[in-house]
Amino acid sequence: MHTPSNALSSSRGRSGRFWLALLLAIGLFAAGCGSDDTSDSSTSDTTTAEEESAAEDEATDTTMAEETDTTEAADDSAAVCTEPGQGITDATIKIGSTQPLSGGAATAGEAFAAGLEAAAQERNDAGGINGRMIELTILDDGFEAARSVANVRRLGDEEEVFAVLSPAGSANLPGSYEYLSQKGLPMFAPVLPPDPDQQEVYLIGTGHSDQVRLIVDWLAEQGVTSIGLLRQDNDLGAAFKAGLEAQAPKHNIEIVAEEVVEPQSTDVSAQVLNIRDADPDAVISGADNTQTALLLDQAYDLGWEPIIIGNSSTAGPGAVGTVGAAAPEAAEGFYGSAILAFTTSDAPEVQAYRAAMDAAGHSDVADNAFGLQAYAHSIVFYSVLESLGDDLCWDALHASLESLDNFETGLVAPVTFGPVPGGHSGTTGARIAQYTGGDWVFITDFLQPQD
Repeated sequence: MHTPSNALSSSRGRSGRFWLALLLAIGLFAAGCGSDDTSDSSTSDTTTAEEESAAEDEATDTTMAEETDTTEAADDSAAVCTEPGQGITDATIKIGSTQPLSGGAATAGEAFAAGLEAAAQERNDAGGINGRMIELTILDDGFEAARSVANVRRLGDEEEVFAVLSPAGSANLPGSYEYLSQKGLPMFAPVLPPDPDQQEVYLIGTGHSDQVRLIVDWLAEQGVTSIGLLRQDNDLGAAFKAGLEAQAPKHNIEIVAEEVVEPQSTDVSAQVLNIRDADPDAVISGADNTQTALLLDQAYDLGWEPIIIGNSSTAGPGAVGTVGAAAPEAAEGFYGSAILAFTTSDAPEVQAYRAAMDAAGHSDVADNAFGLQAYAHSIVFYSVLESLGDDLCWDALHASLESLDNFETGLVAPVTFGPVPGGHSGTTGARIAQYTGGDWVFITDFLQPQD
């Protein structure tokens, strides 16, 4: 892991201001000499060499003093921030999040909150961020859009947090975007909403469409020439459709079937039969965990054996959400794209996560990938804050984030940001994993979708 560079490096700003100050000082010195020359010519030419030398030394000393004063003033003004941003004190940095701690998505929300708390405590136990302790406020939205929007407003206006970190609810979060723009409040790493191409919003977690694009690339390498799509009739399904339609023509892959299911439906039998009749080499699932499990079961019962693959949400690599809902024999050989390390990995970064979860009293949910995701997002964000030193305001944060290049955590795909439009989706990569022998196994490194 490397420390992100701050594009607003004060050293570069100070260097430029130093030379400007030097030129100004030289100009002042020249003007002073001209004035002395005029005075001398109006009197006499009796100045001795010693007196000239002494005068030059005195002028040089004065110029150096002026230069030093000017440079110090330039140094003082070189900081990007004229004053700290909201939520910043000499001792603390206030960070907020909104999570579904109750309601139908409470299992995910509790894990997200645990990962956020573990990362904050780990930082604070190590001395904070340049001596400032993190104060974390997490609000419950019950997985309801109106409560999510209200919580973001409360965090910005009442709690006065510096940033909103890793909030969950891809369908709920866009309702806050107008407020974020009006307020200027940064939202870092919201969990998989569409990219709004907005200055205040930074995404980590490769989006659904990009995952589908790299899935198609990988399928092409396996010799696949035809694909069927099972997708939901919502934004999730639309993202799968967009990714497939963007990438399949690049490999001369034919989309031979596209079947749509309603969200929450537990009957996909007609759609599966229609896809089977089209006889694709592979099937991509853009449905939820339960519907994808039904697809696996029905394909097994039909004796139909195409490649079946989902993404991080629909296949849930590393977790049991989808494969646990399917019959073991039906789940065998299932593929998925993964945007996170597995919580069961022996990698040192994962072991550090598990230690942080244990120290924060959350070892009971350490196997939940949502906890790892929130922890990983926090690692990136706190590293960027650390790089800012005392220059803690939103302008400096944006500049530093937009200079982040290939930042590696070992937990998510390398993170690179740039300016909007297009630069605030920090990751486009994912790994392909397969469920085999009762476990998920990575079969590729991080892949990037082909342009």
